[in-house]
Amino acid sequence: MKSSDLLRERFVSDEPPRSLFPLLWLHGAPEETEEALRREICAMEEGGCGGFVIESRPHADYLGEGWWRDVGICLDEARRLGMDVWMFDEEYYPSGIAGGKVLERMPDYRMQVLTKTSFLWSAEGEEPEAMPLDGELFKIVCVPEERGERAAFAQWTEWQAWARERREAGEAASWTVHVIGVKPSWSGRMFDKMVDYLSPEVTDCFIELTYEATKRRFPEYWGTTLKGFFGDETSFENFGSYDVLFGEETPCFPWPSSVRHTFEQRCGYDLYGCVEALWLDEDEENAASFRTDFMDHLTKLFSENFFARIQRWCHANGVQFIGHVVEDNRAHMNHGFGVGHFFRTTKHFDMGGYDFVLRQVDSEQKSSSYEEHFPQFKTYRDRPYPDFFHYTLAKLAQSAAHLEVGTSLVMCENFGAYGWDLGLREMKWLTDWMTARGTNWYVPHAFSPIFPDPDCPPHFYAGGRNPQWPYFRQWGDYANRSCLMLREARHVAPIAVLYPAEAHWGGDENELDGVCKALMQSQYDFDILSMDLLVDEDRCEIGGGTLRIRDERFSVVVLPGIVRLPASVRERLKAFIRSGGKVVSVNRAAVEGGEPVGLDELAERLSHWLAPGVGTTKPFPELRFCHYEKSGLQIFFLNNESVEETFEDIVAFPADGVAERWTPMDGKIEKLPLYDRAGDRIRAPIRLEPYESCFIVVDPDGDGHGGSAAELGLSTDEWHRAQRTEDGNLHLKMRIGERRVEEWRATAVRSSLLEAPAPDSARLSGLGDWGRMEGMEAFCGSVDYEASFELDSLKESYALDLGEVGEIAALAVNGQELSPRLCPPYRWVLPPEALKSGENRLRVTVTNTLGPYFREDDFRRDVPAPAGLIGPVTLTAWESRAAFEERKGFA
Repeated sequence: MKSSDLLRERFVSDEPPRSLFPLLWLHGAPEETEEALRREICAMEEGGCGGFVIESRPHADYLGEGWWRDVGICLDEARRLGMDVWMFDEEYYPSGIAGGKVLERMPDYRMQVLTKTSFLWSAEGEEPEAMPLDGELFKIVCVPEERGERAAFAQWTEWQAWARERREAGEAASWTVHVIGVKPSWSGRMFDKMVDYLSPEVTDCFIELTYEATKRRFPEYWGTTLKGFFGDETSFENFGSYDVLFGEETPCFPWPSSVRHTFEQRCGYDLYGCVEALWLDEDEENAASFRTDFMDHLTKLFSENFFARIQRWCHANGVQFIGHVVEDNRAHMNHGFGVGHFFRTTKHFDMGGYDFVLRQVDSEQKSSSYEEHFPQFKTYRDRPYPDFFHYTLAKLAQSAAHLEVGTSLVMCENFGAYGWDLGLREMKWLTDWMTARGTNWYVPHAFSPIFPDPDCPPHFYAGGRNPQWPYFRQWGDYANRSCLMLREARHVAPIAVLYPAEAHWGGDENELDGVCKALMQSQYDFDILSMDLLVDEDRCEIGGGTLRIRDERFSVVVLPGIVRLPASVRERLKAFIRSGGKVVSVNRAAVEGGEPVGLDELAERLSHWLAPGVGTTKPFPELRFCHYEKSGLQIFFLNNESVEETFEDIVAFPADGVAERWTPMDGKIEKLPLYDRAGDRIRAPIRLEPYESCFIVVDPDGDGHGGSAAELGLSTDEWHRAQRTEDGNLHLKMRIGERRVEEWRATAVRSSLLEAPAPDSARLSGLGDWGRMEGMEAFCGSVDYEASFELDSLKESYALDLGEVGEIAALAVNGQELSPRLCPPYRWVLPPEALKSGENRLRVTVTNTLGPYFREDDFRRDVPAPAGLIGPVTLTAWESRAAFEERKGFA
């Protein structure tokens, strides 16, 4: 079978290949029996999951006998069901401390930080008797308040002697005295358990306590059912901030035990001489240079001594290492909660990885303020960076996979701590968001054998009491089909955005998020390229105006606000320009031959050399796309991210062949009714309402039909209404009538959560938000609505639109059930065989989320989402006319 035929078979199958591996919470609680664990795993399998990731955080006996017992049950049930299992490698997060057991075994390896205490001292006054530092002194720096030479001391007694000399000499000067020292990391969260995991001995101890212990316990599952380990959110953890990097606001810096020695070996000078420049920047250029060297050294230590060491062990022992680091709020280039350099760490995972939690990404941010719906999250982040989350976050992981790891797999740990009110409607929107950014391996957050579990909901099965669980498999198949299209596929993007970490450390303004946003909103796809990879001539080849890295080919490099460039990077960019490539510098020209451009002008400048990845006739900033090649097919994913506006345009695709529309919600494949060719592109009419997306697949070897809209005399409106009948004739879809369906009545109310009898359905009669009805404020479940309409003729086709729904709708027409709608548009083309002359009966079942029931949940919405059949409900009649029978003989 041809690979393209196999892809089609898998796509249309009721059992598409599975790419869902959700978190499974293990608690070790008495009610978490073997039966409960096996039941939860069976539910995941029934929901379309290919396996799961064991989440250890809640377990009461991590690495104890209770832990191993529960893991053994999970592995046995997974093997019985043919599921794959991954293990969290840590009790909590960040990975690397084994729940404090590393520190218990290696107490001398407690994490150390470099800190500074400052005070003003005058020669006319007395010096402090005690050193104002809780820790080991590293250096004292005295900076005169007026012009003069700095003084530095390695001992407190030396400074005291110097101070007495100033006082006895009768000097009238004053100094700011900076006392720099080393002390254990601060306490709070997990920091009192933190170790110096930039030291290889610590990593080896961590591996022994977790990875090797697991292998010894479960040899019969090793490498078969148990595929590997999931590292979670390891970061420097020297203090609690996503945002702070250098300067007086920085309380402390990472300080591995061997850093002074290894820094001098690598950088060629002793950091003692300029360590104060981590905080002080009077000499801006020298401070920038030292700060860059400091972060460069620390991030390489992190890469070599922690991440690379773990991955080598995994590969030597036949398993894989996956997961993600902390990326939030640009932390990927910082210390604190960050890793300093995203690509130096993530290149040692076996797939790209990221997460979004706590509503960092959601559809409501497109139309209103984030805190308007979730005010309790205002304190979670130092500052909001919506552009980072929407435009940069996922592209970092996608780029790491394609360029550094050499895989198509991009993992996202998704939906965590969105609250009980997260439903399949928002999950579908987020699925499209991820697909457009190349994500194809999901870790949904989460399944829990205990209900209700307050730990970071939603929990999708909830012991069978989540009212949306009956529809979860429909979403699961949708997500699995979407992932299928991008797995083992080649990403097509002509632009590389240079990763600015090194320039950021030196003080350059960070324009990465702005550049990513400008490119996406103009339908230019890209990868983010590290400077390390650019200068690696073995992995990055230059020639013929392109950068060639694995399967990627780039003809343009964009520098996002970068001014400071290492000499080696500058020379590689010059070589790229000489070969015919283009370098664009946002805001400033950082390399000879590069072109400076303002951020607002970036897309227009690119258009001189490159057409957008998909072409439109008018701007639509909320249109997202990605382009892949797989099985000889050109695959384009299109998504309308707007929740308010409809996208309708003639879209040009850089491909040639037969164009088809692949719809992952139902696994349907159909040829586009009409498209034509313009140069090297296919042009086709595309309409996407809010929450709609599709794959356009072009088969260069396919047999099909196309035609020029201009030759056929079609207007733009007619082109969008073109249809083909089964015999291949081209028709126009014409709206000939529309009417409201009124007089709805509620006939049944069901909820697995209600302890009291269900409310009287009579109070729900009519359209409206049931959450605003007395006695229904906390209701979670399903309500059946019924109505009818009359038909005089069955010659036309009919469509039913429910209008606004909160939030899942299932429709039955004269008893025939149609496929449910998880999100807008809540519209069906009614099957002719289900209709009859005279009265036609409708039944609509609407299901909301668990959110209203858990109104006091920490992750709740401030204002509950609407629930019920809200409407208006509209029935539209359509007629197909053979519009071209007399036009150029085309029929």
